[in-house]
Amino acid sequence: MPQKLEQMDVFLKARDFSVAVTAIVERPVFEKNRKLKVQIADANESILSNMAEGFEQSTDAALAKYLYIAKGSVAEVVTRLKSAHRRGWLTTAECTRCATAGDEIARMLGGWIKHLARCDWKDRGRHNARISKKTRDATD
Repeated sequence: MPQKLEQMDVFLKARDFSVAVTAIVERPVFEKNRKLKVQIADANESILSNMAEGFEQSTDAALAKYLYIAKGSVAEVVTRLKSAHRRGWLTTAECTRCATAGDEIARMLGGWIKHLARCDWKDRGRHNARISKKTRDATD
């Protein structure tokens, strides 16, 4: 089990998705509708932020709450990008690529949420401290 969020595949995929979406909304054509640009940018930022904030929570249930928000933000970004595609602001290939990546991230987040429901740790900090101690002891 990764000790850091940045070591998790879902985080790495979400980060790549975020970078790709940021590059899209920074195009001059998105200045035609600043509201849509800001909505996409805010939802995009919410994905990684909620994953990070949730990862610092003390229980699995609290982490899952933030992961649900991140998952919803992924859906929002994809939906709004599809709206931009209908306006002709991104190609079909770009829209499909983003939607496919978003779907994969959403599935991964859903799997993580299900895993958390099964484990249901009440004190993630104490659990992580035990793992860290075992890791330190094994390397000494």
